[in-house]
Amino acid sequence: MNEWVTAMQARKWMKKNESFLPSWHAYVGSELGLFDEFKTARTVEAISEKTGYPYDLLASWVKVGVAVKHLKKRPNNRYRTSKRKCASLMGDDQSPGVKALLKEMMELHLPTLLKYPDIMKSQERAEFNHERHGEVVAETSALLEHFAIKKIKRMIKDKKVTSVVDLGCGYGGYLRKLAMEYPHLEMIGVDINQKVIEKARTLSEGYPNISFEVGDINEWKPRDGEKVDLVLLHNIFHYIHPEDRRGLLNHLHTYVSKQGLISVITPINETEHGEAFSSAFNSFFVAHSNLFALPNKGELKEISQNCKYEMFDLDPIIKEGSWYTFWLSPTSPVREMKHTQMAGSSEQTLSTSTSSTNELTRSS
Repeated sequence: MNEWVTAMQARKWMKKNESFLPSWHAYVGSELGLFDEFKTARTVEAISEKTGYPYDLLASWVKVGVAVKHLKKRPNNRYRTSKRKCASLMGDDQSPGVKALLKEMMELHLPTLLKYPDIMKSQERAEFNHERHGEVVAETSALLEHFAIKKIKRMIKDKKVTSVVDLGCGYGGYLRKLAMEYPHLEMIGVDINQKVIEKARTLSEGYPNISFEVGDINEWKPRDGEKVDLVLLHNIFHYIHPEDRRGLLNHLHTYVSKQGLISVITPINETEHGEAFSSAFNSFFVAHSNLFALPNKGELKEISQNCKYEMFDLDPIIKEGSWYTFWLSPTSPVREMKHTQMAGSSEQTLSTSTSSTNELTRSS
């Protein structure tokens, strides 16, 4: 009887985890361009001959594709990509979207999480390679930032912003989106990865008001002691040790203008939204010696108060992943700011630092 129970438990577990197969299949097809190869109905033999991929491996991948409905079987042993299911995995779009998310999950997150037993036993943590993985992380960060673009644009208009600095700018996609609507803005993108900055410069050649610099955000400052109206601090906190986050915010005080603002986007740990994803994401970060735990609401409240910023509009922009956006102001009064209500946002401007603190206390 015990053996029967054990076998049934294993069977249920196998069925429960079958959902991983579509992700694996999509990743392989995306990386090898196979969904494009099967854009029109083709045989496995024809694609094997064209690409040089081993027939048996390709045939196995195709069978999984039919099972998970990524591919459709056609007469004469031909197969065609399901455009309804896999359109986002086809083509050579410069904004890869789902492709980038798959790449980050399969090449970064899962390999690290699978090493968890060894990491815990040896107590030797992995090391995140910024040069190797910086580009794909820049792509996924740009995707997430898209959900906050309306809030940023509204604030630029309301506060009459004239200068923007994007710390950890990646490929500069966010700055280019802003430049399309606000060509008068003086914008600087800063990133520690030389290759990422080089690509950002190439992609931004048609935008004379955007410049890029390689630099450590903990040390970088505008030239000639200039002040900045708006600083973008997006998806940065997990690259900074918790004990150093206060130092970064204090450093920003040296060049954010008195009436300026800091826009923050970050996944947050221990929240009511996306708990499973954010806790797994946090596990990935703490498994590295040079990545760090996600902040929670209590820490954000504490460091903003200690660094003399007013924190307001704490708002989940991607609930599934517990990604939040909020503002930091180096001056306490924000009473004059307009109340805003935008699609997909529960944004509310808080009138005083006291009300902001009370709201955070209730949320924590």
